Amino acid sequence: MPPETRWPQLLRALVELADELGGTGATALRRVTREVTRSEFDTSRVIFDPESIPRPAQFAAALDELISRSEGRTLGGLTPRGVLRAQYANPLALEALCLAVGVAFKDAKCWFGPSSDEWSVEQITDLLAYLDDLVEGRLDSHIPDSEVARAIELIDEPGGGWKLIDRLRVGGVPYELLLTQRFVGGAWLLHKNKTSKFTNSASANELCAALGERGVDFRRSTIIGGSAKQKDLQLLSGIADKRVGVVALDSHGSAAFAIAFSSAHDGGTARANGDGLLKIPVTSLPFAIVLTGPGWALRPETDGLARRFAGRLFTEHSIPDLADCVKEISA
Repeated sequence: MPPETRWPQLLRALVELADELGGTGATALRRVTREVTRSEFDTSRVIFDPESIPRPAQFAAALDELISRSEGRTLGGLTPRGVLRAQYANPLALEALCLAVGVAFKDAKCWFGPSSDEWSVEQITDLLAYLDDLVEGRLDSHIPDSEVARAIELIDEPGGGWKLIDRLRVGGVPYELLLTQRFVGGAWLLHKNKTSKFTNSASANELCAALGERGVDFRRSTIIGGSAKQKDLQLLSGIADKRVGVVALDSHGSAAFAIAFSSAHDGGTARANGDGLLKIPVTSLPFAIVLTGPGWALRPETDGLARRFAGRLFTEHSIPDLADCVKEISA
């Protein structure tokens, strides 16, 4: 095919003919869908919202606050009330303590914490008792061939306890231990999980900017960085599905076009997300999906999305084509 081939337009035309062409149509559809959904939006190569990541100096201050509340000037000497006072003084204190033991703060809040951000002394007592048992090796896994999840240094040096953690806190962590921690946790894994919503927001930013340049009015969901409530978008579009991210309006203020967004780094994620997208009700309202990530082009199931939504599949590369399509229909 020529380099200037307009793949999104070709896909929309092919979907209308694919069934009539039989096996040849299915083969052609797979080829064109693969080209249309070829995305270089690889989330393993980028991070979002780096400003939200606490810096080493902030963790140092949180640890200093904890130590100042410990009579023995050690993490192992902390009491529940000491931890609570440290948390009042520095909101990062409790998270720093959990991370020192190898427990994600999100998990700690789920197991022991409040529904809000206000911890009680009773909740911290329960959490601190758990952390102490974890560090001192008093907990065992009931699942065969497994270890209780804790910091890798506690697994690597059984019996090290709080003395080991305080020794690393004061003397520093060897670089090879830092590399082991990265291997165990995966570089940026926790932060990427926290900021996964930013992937679709980035695509929505590009689309909304393109729609604005073309004079198209729209409503954008709060889920992808807009101000419209999801239930209002569903009511406006007549599509009862929370995946509706942007609804373009015509000159009368009525819904003219709806768009969803989905990202898949790998084929497995694409398959799982695709199953959900196929459940979006098909109505008379034109509907498109912006698919980002290398996973979509790998899966033959993506062909089903093309058939269900009249070939209106786009990526970060074809957002201008989508904006033109929306403008034409909403005019």
